[in-house]
Amino acid sequence: MEPIKINVNKQNDGYTFVLLPSIRKRIKSLLPRAHPANMIHISYDTKRRFTISAGKLEKQIFPALLGINDPKDLMKLSEILFVDIHTGSVLYRVAPPSIN
Repeated sequence: MEPIKINVNKQNDGYTFVLLPSIRKRIKSLLPRAHPANMIHISYDTKRRFTISAGKLEKQIFPALLGINDPKDLMKLSEILFVDIHTGSVLYRVAPPSIN
């Protein structure tokens, strides 16, 4: 299965994590109970505080953005890539075995 790409846009006030319509459609066809969101915006302060207290924010962003609550559903997904929209480079990668 092709990786799921989450586009990341660094803005003046924080980060925006975006799913393209084609990815949302693919998630819905694979996991009909999922409710993917269009985007999630996180301010720099929130990201910094979260990282200090709980670790990598990305591990919390992707289930929320994909609209998936059940860990068994998460295991049905392929690799998840956080991609910088300006450079196309992969900023963060979540492989299926580490999704738990």
